[in-house]
Order: sequence, then C-alpha cells, then structure tokens
Amino acid sequence: MANNDGKVTLDAIAERRLELRTGDNSTEVVVKLGRPVPDDALDAWKCPYEVWFGDSCREMAIYGSDSMQALQLSIATLDMELRLGASRRGGVLYHLDEPFNSMLEDSGLQVKSAADPAPLTGE
Repeated sequence: MANNDGKVTLDAIAERRLELRTGDNSTEVVVKLGRPVPDDALDAWKCPYEVWFGDSCREMAIYGSDSMQALQLSIATLDMELRLGASRRGGVLYHLDEPFNSMLEDSGLQVKSAADPAPLTGE
C-alpha cells in the first residue's frame, strides 16, 4: 500500500516491542511483520518486515512458494536480524523485562527434529 508521497507502507499484521539494553542506556526496538502478498513477477509470495532500533529502520521482504512459507521464513529471519542488530550495538535484548532469545522459542513453538515421530496421517 502506498502513502501520499509514493512510499510503500507496511500492512503490519503483528508487532513486538523489545528493549535493547547497553550499559546504563536502553533503546526501544520495534519489530513489525507484514501481510504476505503475491509477487506475480516471481511467481512467489513475499512477506515484508521492519526492524526498528530507535530511529534506525531495516526493511526487508522474504520470499516463499506460498504465503505460509513466506510468513514462516520471515519470522525465522527476524531472529537473525535481531541478534545481529543487538550485537552491532553492543547490547542485549529484553522482552517484558526478561532476556529475549527468539521469536519462535519465546512463543512456545518448537522446531521438530528428525528424531520426532512421523506426522499424523488421520487414521
């Protein structure tokens, strides 16, 4: 969606606010996840996101074969973006006054390993 000056604005479907602590200072970190949209030119879907460390914003879009894959890959990529951003600024991220580890780990979702049982077949 474009605003009046022609710049594309993010159609955010989710947002998380974190705190970057560096010594005695702290900076608000805002993560916005956009709605997956089709990219007909690439016959794929893309899921945009923004990561704000204070006034500094990094915007990206991650592509997938369908909307679900684009969304999943964007969420996974956000962990790397946050780790890198915190590391470059020499700080530690916190969410709700607790150290922040991962978008996925902190959600209670777990990545399945090859040792996990086979998926249900509906039988």
